[in-house]
Amino acid sequence: MADPPVPPAPPPSTAPPLAFSAGIRAGVPLSIWPAVPAPGRCPASPGQTLCPQRLDTTAAAMITTAFTAPGDLVVVIPGPGTSALLAAARAGRRALALAASPRHNRDLAALLDNGLDPAVRPLARVRPGGPAAFLDGSCREAGQAALAITAACATPGCPPPGGDADPRTDPGVLYAACQRALRPGGLLAVITAAARQPGWPGQVIAHARAAGLIYAQHIIALHAPIRGSRLHPPDPGAPALPQLAAAMAGRHLPAHSDLLVFAAPGHD
Repeated sequence: MADPPVPPAPPPSTAPPLAFSAGIRAGVPLSIWPAVPAPGRCPASPGQTLCPQRLDTTAAAMITTAFTAPGDLVVVIPGPGTSALLAAARAGRRALALAASPRHNRDLAALLDNGLDPAVRPLARVRPGGPAAFLDGSCREAGQAALAITAACATPGCPPPGGDADPRTDPGVLYAACQRALRPGGLLAVITAAARQPGWPGQVIAHARAAGLIYAQHIIALHAPIRGSRLHPPDPGAPALPQLAAAMAGRHLPAHSDLLVFAAPGHD
C-alpha cells in the first residue's frame, strides 16, 4: 500500500511574537483584580496620570483584607498615608504609620481622630521619624508586621499627600525599612503605576530585591468592572456620551494600577 501523501509544510508565520507580561518573565504569579477604585490624579501631571500616593480607601481595604487577618499589624510607610491607615484600623487590624515629618505626624493624628470611630481609634498609631525609624535598633515594632504598604509614584516632582513630608526618601532606606518592619513571611505591597513609565515597576522590583525581599506576585488592579468579558466604565451614574465620543474618551482613561507584592524571607 502506498504511503499517504505528506501535507505541505505551512508557510512561515506572519503573526507577531507572543507578548509576555513582566510578571510571567520574572517567574511570579500574575493576577487581575477588577473594579478596584482608581487613586487620585497626580498633581504634578497635567493629564490623567494616576498617583498611587493618593490611594482610595476602598482600594486600601481590598489590599489589607486580602493579605492580613484581624489583629495583624499593618505598617504604612508614606506615601499612601491616611487611606491605608484608616482602612487597616476599620478592618480590625493594628495599624502603624511612619510620619515623615513633625507636621505630617500631627496631620495624620488629627485625621485619625476625625476619621475613625472611637471604638477602633486605639488600633491606629502614628510614629514620627519616617522610614529611617524602622532602621533604629530600639524600634519595638520591627519584625512584627504581617503587611507593609507603600506607594511609588513615577511622575517627577509629585508631592506627597502629607504636606511637607519628604518625597525624596532614598529607595534604599525605604525598602530596608519595609524589610525590617515585616515578620518572617510577611508581605510588602507596593502600589505603583506604569502608564507613562514602562520601566518603572522594574526599578521598584530592583530596590525591593536589593533590600532582601522576594518578588512574589504582580497584581493588575483594573479600575473598571468586568461584565460579559468587557471592561465597563466604573461610574454607572455618569451621563451617557455619544458612542464615538465615549470611545475616544476611553482611550485616555488610565485602565489600571500595579500592585507589586514582595515577601520577607522565612515563615511564620
